[in-house]
Amino acid sequence: MARTQQWQERERWPEAWPDEREPDESHPYESRPIVNPYAIVALVAALLALFPVAIVFGFIAFSHPRGRVMACFALLLGAAEVAAVAGFFFMAGNVLPDSVSRAGQATTTTTAQVTTVATTSAPTTLAPPPPATTTQPAARKGGACTETQAALIGSAADGGTLLCLANAAAESGYQWSGPYNVGTGVYEAGSKCDSSVAKTGRTSDGRALVCETQGRGGVWVLWTD
Repeated sequence: MARTQQWQERERWPEAWPDEREPDESHPYESRPIVNPYAIVALVAALLALFPVAIVFGFIAFSHPRGRVMACFALLLGAAEVAAVAGFFFMAGNVLPDSVSRAGQATTTTTAQVTTVATTSAPTTLAPPPPATTTQPAARKGGACTETQAALIGSAADGGTLLCLANAAAESGYQWSGPYNVGTGVYEAGSKCDSSVAKTGRTSDGRALVCETQGRGGVWVLWTD
């Protein structure tokens, strides 16, 4: 009797029995949100400094409805890593040429200093003047010679060196005198000389020269008297 009454009440007032109602299709079952795997991969790659992977997977993650915040963070971190790497190579490119240039300048300076020291320390050697090659004319001591032969170097029969010098007692005003010791160095009349190095010399045409001191220096003049 009670069972029959219960069924009758359900048919009259179905809203009083919520457990027996049909499910409301206006509120479908909502599935749990799925984690975005691309965003996770992008974030892990960014943390490991693999910025190419982080950037690629970060952009792919934006096509997924979940995990966009994580993908955005991975993209920002990857972009910062790219900027850091680019700055490092830029600084290295500027510093390396400067270092190489400074090293080259230091090497050049050191070489120049060594060359200068070597050049300075090397003793200066003056080459001796070339000996005269003019053939000396035969002369006789006391014999007469002309004015055009003044200071000319002659050779006596005994091998002595005679000079054609001015002599007022001679008929032509010049005669062969000597013997004299005449240096073998060849110089030009009127050029500077140093009596401490050579007091006498000769010209290229075989005339005797003597170094006459004038003030602080000396000058080569023809030996005519």
